[in-house]
Amino acid sequence: MRLESASESSPADRLLVVTGAVSGACVALSRLASATDTAGTSWLMVLIQATVAAQGGAALLWVVRAFLRWTVGRVSGSHAVRDAYTRDDTATYAVFLLTLATAIGVQLVAPVLWLLGALFVGAQAWVLRRARPRRAPTVAHRHRGAALGLHFVAGVTLMLYALTWRRLLEREVGASADLATLITAAMLVGLGVGALSGARVARWWPARLAIVFVVLQTAAALWGAASIALIPRVGTAVAGAAPATMIAAVAAIVAVPMVLMGAAQTALMASQHDPLPARDRTAGSWWGAALFGAAVAGVLAVDLLLAFTGIRGTILGSAALSLASALGAALVFTRRSAAAAQESA
Repeated sequence: MRLESASESSPADRLLVVTGAVSGACVALSRLASATDTAGTSWLMVLIQATVAAQGGAALLWVVRAFLRWTVGRVSGSHAVRDAYTRDDTATYAVFLLTLATAIGVQLVAPVLWLLGALFVGAQAWVLRRARPRRAPTVAHRHRGAALGLHFVAGVTLMLYALTWRRLLEREVGASADLATLITAAMLVGLGVGALSGARVARWWPARLAIVFVVLQTAAALWGAASIALIPRVGTAVAGAAPATMIAAVAAIVAVPMVLMGAAQTALMASQHDPLPARDRTAGSWWGAALFGAAVAGVLAVDLLLAFTGIRGTILGSAALSLASALGAALVFTRRSAAAAQESA
């Protein structure tokens, strides 16, 4: 039995060693590339440092995996949970292969390292959740998971829009602290008005919230794509105008799509049909998913998207995500309606 278990785990062990070696070498080479004093550094020294770092990376991941497995076994007290965790946990370390992005110029600065850590923690949490004994997921549970994913995407697109629109507006009307404050205030007001509007729409058309979400997300995607040409035109039109005119124009550009997205998220939450106690418990999960998506987007936009795709590419990517979330919601709601019809038949 022991020999069979070892043979089954050997591919996972090899994956761990390769991941640790690659990530360790990438970290060492990234540090050398960002160093200011590289005089006297030969190719032999670079090779030696990369080799040592690769060995250290492999050893470090091996120790981390052993510690986490021991911790899971001690805390869970269940052989079934421990075996289920150890069957899938090695795959989570593949997150560190993203350090290969250093080959295309991505620097391993603090935000990127924090993002890698967050992805690893999220992957570990997902494996732990799968390892826990649980009942077969119902249609409602699967729909709730899809809704959380849609909220995450909404948070990503919201942050990407905010960052890119601010840069476009600063390019057209000039960068200033007042403009940054105005954009932030317009975003918050738009989200607040959108949430209130979405709650009222949910009371008016409780049976058509799926259509409401799809329409609002599609409108937000179209607005985002049109903003590439809209913002420069508005900036040219308000150049030299009164401050009140410029404030109104900037606020309208930012607030209108935020109203759409705020109303869409509220309609999506209302579509879950949870009873009041459960709704109170799960409301934090919806907004937590959106805020986590916004945090991930902030790191990606600053260190990757804006650097490699520019403002135009980032905006188009955000619009594509909004449109994809609308199409995904339509598919989820359609399947949910079909499943509910089968259960009632």
